[in-house]
Amino acid sequence: HLAEQQFVFGDAFQISVDLKVSIYDPHGNKIATFDRPARGSETFQFSSSIAGKHQIKVTPYKGAQGDYSIELIKMEPIADTPSGKVSQLMSAFNDKTPGAVIAIVRNGKLTYSQGFGLANVEYDIPNSITTPYHIASVSKQFTAFAIIMLANEGKLSFDQDIRAYLPELPEFEHKITTRHLLNHTSGLRDHWALWWMSGGLMDDVIRQNDLLSLIKKQKDLNFKPGEQYMYSNTGYLLLSEIVSAVSGQKFADWMSDNIFKPLAMNSTQIYDDHERIVKNRAYSYKNTRNGLAKSVLSYANSGATSLFTTAEDLALWLGNFKTGKVGGKKAIEQLQQQGILNSGETIEYALGVSINDDHGLKRISHGGADAGYRTYLSYYPELDAGMIILANYSGFTGRKFSQEIAAAFFGEHMKNLVKEPKATN
Repeated sequence: HLAEQQFVFGDAFQISVDLKVSIYDPHGNKIATFDRPARGSETFQFSSSIAGKHQIKVTPYKGAQGDYSIELIKMEPIADTPSGKVSQLMSAFNDKTPGAVIAIVRNGKLTYSQGFGLANVEYDIPNSITTPYHIASVSKQFTAFAIIMLANEGKLSFDQDIRAYLPELPEFEHKITTRHLLNHTSGLRDHWALWWMSGGLMDDVIRQNDLLSLIKKQKDLNFKPGEQYMYSNTGYLLLSEIVSAVSGQKFADWMSDNIFKPLAMNSTQIYDDHERIVKNRAYSYKNTRNGLAKSVLSYANSGATSLFTTAEDLALWLGNFKTGKVGGKKAIEQLQQQGILNSGETIEYALGVSINDDHGLKRISHGGADAGYRTYLSYYPELDAGMIILANYSGFTGRKFSQEIAAAFFGEHMKNLVKEPKATN
C-alpha cells in the first residue's frame, strides 16, 4: 500500500531467468513496464499519483523458469526540489555501476551539476562535470557551426555543389549542395549502413578514410536531393572534409583554433585517433547475459561523431547560444534555420540541431548514441537555459530522462505537462 505522491525504486535481480516487471495502480491500470537486460539487475521505479494498493508483477520471458530475487530499495515521498527529483530519477546508478553526468545551465552559468555512477568501472573513477565523454551525434552541431562560420567568411556557399570542394566524390545525376548535407536531405546512404554491408563491425577500428572509400563507391542516391529528410551520418563526415578543404587545415585543428579555444573549452577535442590517451575519460558499458561488459568504441573518424568534451565545456557552448561570442549572433540564428524540402515543407531538422516545441517552449536539441554512450543537449532560448546529459550505459533511456529532468527544472514555464489524475471518491 502506498500513500499518494510516493516514489518507489526496486531491483528484480535476474539470476537465471529473463524478467519483465510491470507496475499497476490501485485501479488495475498498467502504469509502467521494465524489460531491459537479460540478466543482472532489472531495476524499476515509479511514482504513485493515488493512494492505495499498487502491484509489482514479475513475468518470466516466454514462460521460462529460473531464479531471481526482488528488493524494494526506496519508498519515500516524491522529491519537491529539482535536484531531489533528479536524484530519485537516477537511483539505479551507484558506486558499482556506470552512470551519467547531468547539468543545467541558466543565464550562461552552471546552476546544477552532478555525476552519478562511474566513468570507469574497472578503476572506480566516478563521473563528474570534468569527465571527458564521447558525445556521439551531439557532435554534429559543432560541425555545422564550422560550416556556418566559413560560409560567413565567404569561403564556401550553402548552395554550392559539394563537388566544388570535394571533386573526388562521384558525380550523381542530381546536384548535392552543402545545405543538403546539413539538413539530411542529400539522399546519400548512411556510411554506417555501408560499413555493415561491406562486412565491417561496429567495434572495429573505423577510420575516416575507410568510410570515405565506401562513400566514393556509391553509384546512386536514395532519392533526389531535397525530396526527403533521411538522417545520414555520411553528410556530416563530408562536411568535416569540406572544412578541411576550404580552410587548408585539418578539421580537428580548425575546430580547436576557431571554436574550442576561443570559448575556453579546454577539455574538448575532435577524437580522430583511436589510440590517443584522454585522461579520466568515461568508458561505455552494456548489459549482457553474463552481466556488465564493455561496449567497445574505436572510432577514428569525425564530423558526424567523435567529439570528446565535458559537461563543464558544454555549458560554455550553450552560453554561446545567447552571446554569440564565437561566430556572432547571426551564426546562432543560421544554426536554427530549419530545412525546407523541394515541396516547400519545413522539416524539424535545422543545421546540426532539431527545432521543436517542448510544452510551449522553443527547444534546440540533439541526442547521440554510439556503443554504450547516450548523450543529449538542449537549449531553451526563451529561458536562456539548457540541459546536458552524458551517460555511459547503453540501457540509459535518454528520452525519458531528458523529459523528466526538463520538467523538474523548467516545468514552471511549460504548458500542459501530463499529470496522472488523482483518485475520486
